[in-house]
Amino acid sequence: MSSDTFYILPRSVDDQTVELHCATSTAGGVNDYAVTRSFALMALQDGMPYPGKKMTPLVRALHEIEGDTPPVWEEAFHREHVERFIASTELVERIGIIDNERAWYEGRCGDGSDEEKDRSFPLHQFVLRVRVTEPRWLEGLSFGKRYGTTAFDAWWNDPLRPTKAQMAAVDRKASRWKAPKKTAATKTAAPKTAAAKRTAVKKTAAPKKTAAKKTAPQKSGL
Repeated sequence: MSSDTFYILPRSVDDQTVELHCATSTAGGVNDYAVTRSFALMALQDGMPYPGKKMTPLVRALHEIEGDTPPVWEEAFHREHVERFIASTELVERIGIIDNERAWYEGRCGDGSDEEKDRSFPLHQFVLRVRVTEPRWLEGLSFGKRYGTTAFDAWWNDPLRPTKAQMAAVDRKASRWKAPKKTAATKTAAPKTAAAKRTAVKKTAAPKKTAAKKTAPQKSGL
C-alpha cells in the first residue's frame, strides 16, 4: 500500500494562484482532505524537481531557512515561516464522498483491472485553491502532471484555514459515490421436454384351457 497521503494534479489559475486537484490515497481515511497553508506548502514542495545543483526558488528558500531537510512536518515550522510563502487557501470542491466504505473497499481491493476499479470505485477527490505570496514560489511546478505527496495539515489550527461554515457549504454541494449495481446473471430456463406418453401394452389374454372330456368306460353286456 502506498504511503502517499494524496495524489495531486496542479493546474495554473494565474501567476500566483494554483488549483491542486487532489485524489485521496488509501494511506489514511478514504474521505480525508486537507485545507491549511501548511498542507499547501508541503504539497508544492513535493511537486518540485528533486533538489540538485539547480533548485527551484521555493526549495532553495526552504533550505536556506532550515538546511537540507526543512522540517515541514512540524507545526512550529509553519507557525514561523508559512506566511512568507502561502497567502491563502480555499476549498473549492469535493468529489465522490464515500458513504459506504465497506462496499468501496471490497470493490477497490477485489478482482478486476485498475482501469475498471478507477471507473467503478474511484478515489475521493477535492480541489484546493492556493495563492502564493510571490509568483516565483510556483516556478518549477509541473502543471498538468500528477504526483504523489505525503503532505498533511501539519498546522491544523492555522487561523487562516477555511472556516467550518465554508467547508460545510462545499460538502453540501459535493457528489457522492454510489456502489455499482450488481448485474444479476440471467438464468436461461431449459425447455421442458414433454415426457413421451407411454403406450400401454395390451396384454393378450391367455387362451382358455379346454377341459378334457372324460370318457365313461363302456359296460360290457355279457
